[in-house]
Amino acid sequence: MKRNQIAAVQYGIGPLRSENEFWNRLRRHIAKAQAEGAKLIVFPEYLTGHLLSLASPMNNEEACEFLHRFTDEYKTRFAKMSRETGMTILGGTHIHREGAPVVGSVYGYYNEAFLFGPDGRIESYKKIHLTPEEQRAWPLLAGDRYAVHDTEIGRVAIQICYDIEFPEGSRIVADMGAEVILCPSYTDAAAGYWRVRNCSQARAIENQLYVALSGLVGHMPGVEQVDTGYSQAGIFAPCDRPFPDNGILAVGSANRNGIVCASADLDLLAQNRSQGAVAPFYDRRPGLYSAYAKQ
Repeated sequence: MKRNQIAAVQYGIGPLRSENEFWNRLRRHIAKAQAEGAKLIVFPEYLTGHLLSLASPMNNEEACEFLHRFTDEYKTRFAKMSRETGMTILGGTHIHREGAPVVGSVYGYYNEAFLFGPDGRIESYKKIHLTPEEQRAWPLLAGDRYAVHDTEIGRVAIQICYDIEFPEGSRIVADMGAEVILCPSYTDAAAGYWRVRNCSQARAIENQLYVALSGLVGHMPGVEQVDTGYSQAGIFAPCDRPFPDNGILAVGSANRNGIVCASADLDLLAQNRSQGAVAPFYDRRPGLYSAYAKQ
């Protein structure tokens, strides 16, 4: 068995017949990852958006409130699946308004990732960089906190989709000790996917760490908020010894429901940081950069 096996999900959306069908689909992905020896599994951004296929068409504010009603069940079910399987589970992201400010009668909502540990711990991370559409058309609020979490496979951090396109956040968590970045994403077209994919690989190279990318695939006719998903899940490493020349440890077939698995071996990561041909994690010149930073 490979050490520190990680599974990244290409989660297929489509019409649902019931809520139970949704939860059963998640269990099948988890069971498959467990059979592959995975200790951690990553589900995509807007995962619970699949439940919108059970409702009549809504505007974005109504969709957020609809999803918020699943918050307790979402946490309870994922915590139970983590405890029963012994796996750490990143339950994608979920839209909710717990702790969000209210202006008059208008609620704000968070796009938040939750990390469930088999010991019962639940860690979370709110998306910091909202896309232009999320800022313009959704009642979403941006997060403002970075964190690194201890897991069985090592120290992990979360960067949600668009977050990975900003190098500062990944550098911050790398400096905080992150060895693996988990990137749950939702992209509805090839261009969006390749932005996130290429930036995921760039973050792995410049910070000399692993990045696990997960995404939605498929179609949900009539659901404006999450209508189409385009993705190839992947697990990436630096493009340097002892890793493959292209830094790709595993990548899925485009737009097919399933999982990809690879080892995030921390001994190999340490070898890369100490014996690689280049050392971008260490060879920065922050004193020089700060002299050019805008005040």
